[in-house]
Amino acid sequence: MYSYVLGFNLALRGDEASRFLEEAVRTWPSLWDSIPGVRGFLLLRGALALGGPFEYQLRVDIDTLNTLSTIDRVMASGEGGWRKTRSKWFKARTVAHARVLGFVDGDEGHLNGQGAIHLLAPCRPDGSGQPESCLQAVREVPGVVSAQVLRPALAAADAQEELWVRLQSLDNLDAVAAAGGLATGRAQLFGELREVDGALFAGA
Repeated sequence: MYSYVLGFNLALRGDEASRFLEEAVRTWPSLWDSIPGVRGFLLLRGALALGGPFEYQLRVDIDTLNTLSTIDRVMASGEGGWRKTRSKWFKARTVAHARVLGFVDGDEGHLNGQGAIHLLAPCRPDGSGQPESCLQAVREVPGVVSAQVLRPALAAADAQEELWVRLQSLDNLDAVAAAGGLATGRAQLFGELREVDGALFAGA
């Protein structure tokens, strides 16, 4: 399994941004799920401005690297609502940067958990940490719903293995820190965006 992760920023603010995101959480999941080889969808927004240089992170899990070719063909065709969605996307966003990560260890059903707070961090500052030690630091922490380690497959030269942690709430951060989950000092914090009862729900 691999994950296509796209960090991006929007030129929109206030009500304009809210309307764009409301439509995104309503339409994007089904659009992505309709592509053969796509296994899950996640949309995140930086919590308390702690999300790093990109305010938003879009993640879709895919079966194989060849699924990227399928994604490209489906988007290029414009069918099934993709033409309209892509047009709005390119008008709304400013910068974007993608990476592809391969699953190493942890909970394969990470995208399907209930917690709406997400912590992203490199395993170790120098990239020398083992996946097992990264997961061990957080797996038994109260409030941790799921955790996994992903390894760069198609990414920047300085990319490192990433620890992804899904939390029940921001109240669990002290427990994660006490267990060593923030040891790198480079963790980023996000709230999940999704549709709940027809409205935009923001985890943070």
